[in-house]
Amino acid sequence: MILDVSRHKFSEGLVTLLLFAVVASVAVALSYGDAPEILGGAQAPLQPFIKQFQVNHPVLAPILFGLLYVYSVLRVSRVTVRVDLYTLGTMAGVALSGVALFGAVVSADYALLIVVAMVVAEAFGRLFYCFGHSVRSHYLFSAMLAFGTMPLIDGALIPLALLIPLFTVAIRSTVRESLLVLLGLATPTFIYCYVVWLLNGDFGQAFLSIWDNFQLTSHLSLGVYLTLPRLFYLGVLVFLYLATAMVWYSVSLPLMSGARFVWYILHLAMLLLIASLLLLPTVSASLLVAISLVVAVMLPLLFIQASTLQGVLAYMLLVVATIVAVV
Repeated sequence: MILDVSRHKFSEGLVTLLLFAVVASVAVALSYGDAPEILGGAQAPLQPFIKQFQVNHPVLAPILFGLLYVYSVLRVSRVTVRVDLYTLGTMAGVALSGVALFGAVVSADYALLIVVAMVVAEAFGRLFYCFGHSVRSHYLFSAMLAFGTMPLIDGALIPLALLIPLFTVAIRSTVRESLLVLLGLATPTFIYCYVVWLLNGDFGQAFLSIWDNFQLTSHLSLGVYLTLPRLFYLGVLVFLYLATAMVWYSVSLPLMSGARFVWYILHLAMLLLIASLLLLPTVSASLLVAISLVVAVMLPLLFIQASTLQGVLAYMLLVVATIVAVV
């Protein structure tokens, strides 16, 4: 029963999530408990502080890692039920997100990657509420705050942070909501530049440094992170995404209009992330973290439409791939 993820109750999904969160926390504590080397080169403004926290708190950092792991998964999976994202109600997103995230965040830079996971989960989780039955302005504004924070954490996320909000403006097309989007998106960068100015720095140069970091290689080399097992894991995620996209194309019409807009955003996010990974000068493991969460949000539709045997085989493939990625 528990292997048929489409029929998971919340308790079964939560047990799976907690299991992977605990294993991930133990893995990073045992494998990366010693203070890692802080690599030089261009870094987004908040990266040095996150990295230094991991170095200075080798015990506390894995504990917080586990807590943020659980929070990120629950944040991004809970909203899928509220906006009726699938043709049937399901709790599969809890287990699938918990499994998929494991292969992306267990790394030497685990503190940075779990912060990326949290921000991505906050951004999409809050944004999706805006397409549900009752829209609240604070969800839209707080979602844009999360998107605006992404460039301060990793420059590789700049295309995602800019184009998804612009797409949201295009499909919402009201002056009030457009202003909320632009204000929320600009606020984190403005606060950062203002703090730099208060510390006797240059306001304009602080803003330009974010763009300069986007044009340089990230501090975390993909050559070290993207090993052969992790490439297999990435391939499984892309394969499952393509299978889900085919299913979505065949069942998208019966969905509510709000759910369709959410799916458009998810597909656009996947295209942006894959294009960023392949084409842009700044690439990092943060892109794979975002891919894992975006794919995990879409996967329940595939498992709902698949037969029991197909669903179990796909679920086991994902579990094997995510475990192999970190071994």
